[in-house]
Amino acid sequence: MKKMLGNDQRGVAAITVIVILVISTGAGLATPVIVDVVDVDPDSPFYGLERLGERMRMVSTEDQMRERWGEYARLVDRAKGLEYKHILEEFVDRMQELAPGDTAAKQEIVQWMQDQMPGIGRVQLKMFKELCKGLKDELPEVSEKIDTFCYEIENCERELDIAELRENVQARMRLIREKIENIVRQHRARITRPVNKYFDIDNILVDVNVTVDIEVNLRPIPITAPSFEEKLKVFNNLLAEVQAMLAGAPENAVGKHAAERLVEVATTLKDRAVSAYNEGKVRRALGLIRAAIMHIYNAKMILEHASEWEPEFREGWAHWMQDWAEVKQTFIGEGIWESVLKNYQQYAENIRQRWEERMR
Repeated sequence: MKKMLGNDQRGVAAITVIVILVISTGAGLATPVIVDVVDVDPDSPFYGLERLGERMRMVSTEDQMRERWGEYARLVDRAKGLEYKHILEEFVDRMQELAPGDTAAKQEIVQWMQDQMPGIGRVQLKMFKELCKGLKDELPEVSEKIDTFCYEIENCERELDIAELRENVQARMRLIREKIENIVRQHRARITRPVNKYFDIDNILVDVNVTVDIEVNLRPIPITAPSFEEKLKVFNNLLAEVQAMLAGAPENAVGKHAAERLVEVATTLKDRAVSAYNEGKVRRALGLIRAAIMHIYNAKMILEHASEWEPEFREGWAHWMQDWAEVKQTFIGEGIWESVLKNYQQYAENIRQRWEERMR
């Protein structure tokens, strides 16, 4: 394992090692290997030598994956995540090489991926915070609103390491992003920083989370595990319920738009899962449908917590929650709720009419 040093220490150590090596032995070809062992980061002038050293030592794909993620996480700590986006992309490339999707990956690799999930979330939140700081400088008239985003981000950071709150955090992060994007859309002409690049990085990290979730769920499947058809039924039921909830959600609320986006992503993942299943790739299909359920569940959580997470629409969301409980109870009372879940489209117009009656 490489010896981890502080950024300044790594630079000094690298220079010292290289000078001593060259002066005492003249073995210039050994320099990249020495630098690689010292472990400099991509913002070091000696990083090219480290990468050359990796090639000379024929470092495994697994070790390259771990190394790229460690480098990128440290760069984000130093507010350099935007500049070194290509390091994140290299990490994703190595991870995908090790996560073929329909074969059993090494258990230690999958465990490592799972262990990184809080760290992935932390990197996402740090990038959001960095973007918010920049927007606050450029848009002073909305600085108070942006301060509330930063407060929400800090709350999420505190909850990331609590396993039972992690799903809650993932859903809330989607809503925070939607709020930030809403500000960007309103003031696009005045913003000079590359906001799209921040959103691209977030998209990559969301995909990483999905890939990790898929691989974790591709571990040896117990005989008693739910079948793909059962998982698909769970997804379809959740989707029908979320669609019914969205039919009456406050029109201009950010939470509604965030939930709608998650529904789109979840539906795409579900379609990929069905295709994989039809091709006989059962393990991959199970992983994909699990990821689809995760996204649709996040959409439901946003709607259920919107009055808390979106205080500017608190009153509207509070009325919506009360109306939704009564709309849903109507169908349960009529004994057709299960039918609604099985075939939402058949009942969609009926549901919209019930919502309209509630809102008159």
